[in-house]
Amino acid sequence: MESAAAPRVPDKPEPPAPIAPSVARFSERFLDHCRVAKGLSANTLRAYRQDLTDFAAHVGAATPVSEVGREAIRSYASALLEDRHLKETTIRRRLATLKVLFRWLEREDVVPLSVFHRLDLSIRLPKRLPRALPANEMRSLLLMTESGLRARSAAVRYEALLMHFAVVTLFTTGLRISELVDVRLTDVDAREGVMQVRGKGNRERRVYLPGRQAIELLKIFMAERRPLKATTDHLLVTADGKAVTTGFVRRRLKALGDRAGVVRRITPHMLRHTAATQLLEAGVDIRLVQRLLGHASIATTQIYTQVTDVALKARLTLANTLVRIRRGGRQ
Repeated sequence: MESAAAPRVPDKPEPPAPIAPSVARFSERFLDHCRVAKGLSANTLRAYRQDLTDFAAHVGAATPVSEVGREAIRSYASALLEDRHLKETTIRRRLATLKVLFRWLEREDVVPLSVFHRLDLSIRLPKRLPRALPANEMRSLLLMTESGLRARSAAVRYEALLMHFAVVTLFTTGLRISELVDVRLTDVDAREGVMQVRGKGNRERRVYLPGRQAIELLKIFMAERRPLKATTDHLLVTADGKAVTTGFVRRRLKALGDRAGVVRRITPHMLRHTAATQLLEAGVDIRLVQRLLGHASIATTQIYTQVTDVALKARLTLANTLVRIRRGGRQ
């Protein structure tokens, strides 16, 4: 008698192939690392996310990071420069973000070696001098900010005071606009005219409002801010108590510049450039200016010496002492 055949055991299904770590996935993990472990500022994280999202869109968000080679980086740089015509500064920032990402991936043993290792890729920046306002335009802007302080409406007067204080502070301290709008009430010593600010790389520094007038303006502004029903502890708030944004200051600064008759569009960063230029022209030591501006390297500050050299050359040309002497002291 034949024995019954053993029942056939169905083949086990093959386990799904592991999903390779993608660019999008590790970009998120990297941002978490930057936020939690490194404590980077919200502005830096926002810039990193923008750069990484742009790169993921170029190579494909699902592309495994292990498959991103040198040609992908070169192709991305070429697309930014030749196809999209982005500014050189933007391209360098995006490549710098990728370099930091792949350095982290190497440390985490996700990739054996950073794709940027010995990669010969450089973006040359055009030599542009910082755009600072000449003294007459800076004076016109300050006078225009003061004109609104006489408005009948309390809300209009307050927002005029807000912008007057913002312009004076940006000009006298050289703060970045992002640093100023992030200042909290607990960061301010109104009696001494001192602010604790957090700059690039989350580095903290103290900045000083110089002179009695600037310190008195800080006290006046804080007294006017106090009765507002503010929803935040930021120093700069609007008349309805909301935190002032960088866009708020940019828009109103442009409008003030237009009303003051300044031909160029005035930006908050131009006031930072103007602050540095005026301080160096006044004879302030460059290392003190470096500390005030929060530059990690003095090489960044030294670009302003070129601006003052340009101003010096223009003044010498205008004075033209050789012609003056030959004409008997007349121009």
